[in-house]
Amino acid sequence: MQEEIKAFPKRNEKLSTKTKWFIFVIVVLSVLLLIESAFLLTEYLKQRVSIPGNIPLGTEVTVNLNSEGAFAAAITYDGSNIPGASVKQVIKMSLPLESETAVVRAKVFTCDEGGNISEIPVTVASEVWLKQGEYYYYNDILSAGVTTNFSQSITLPTSEDFFNAEKYYEIIVVFETLLYNSGTYDVGEIWTNLPENWLTNV
Repeated sequence: MQEEIKAFPKRNEKLSTKTKWFIFVIVVLSVLLLIESAFLLTEYLKQRVSIPGNIPLGTEVTVNLNSEGAFAAAITYDGSNIPGASVKQVIKMSLPLESETAVVRAKVFTCDEGGNISEIPVTVASEVWLKQGEYYYYNDILSAGVTTNFSQSITLPTSEDFFNAEKYYEIIVVFETLLYNSGTYDVGEIWTNLPENWLTNV
């Protein structure tokens, strides 16, 4: 008669103290490595996003346009500036040689973290700019290859919502253009609330 062979499960072997310490050290080092990686990533992201925009306040700005569209630049200022201060800020617009003649209007504003928008008053470069509502209208046509001045200075907001010494804010400059005498539309149908004497220089 064949002898029956029974299989007995092995008893769990207890880990030695040395092995336990080795595993503990590996786990701790892994956690520290993850924490360090997260810290380095956070610092990297802070450097990338802590200062919005890319043009410091007071730096001369030239915005390149096309004959139809909206074109913007972001000017950065920190919250340690004086509310309501007038700051020299030369802003220019330029139409490339390959473009067609255009009409132009511009607006300047800032926005806080809560989404509150504040219009930025502008001291325009010349009387060729007409203020109507939130826009400044260029009272002439802009020809290809021409660069012209828009502003001499701007006035910072007066509300404390836009001034925190530990934060940075953006002033947005937007130029909007339409083809001049395109024959396909009436400018007044697209841009409403136009100045009464707009384009009298043409």
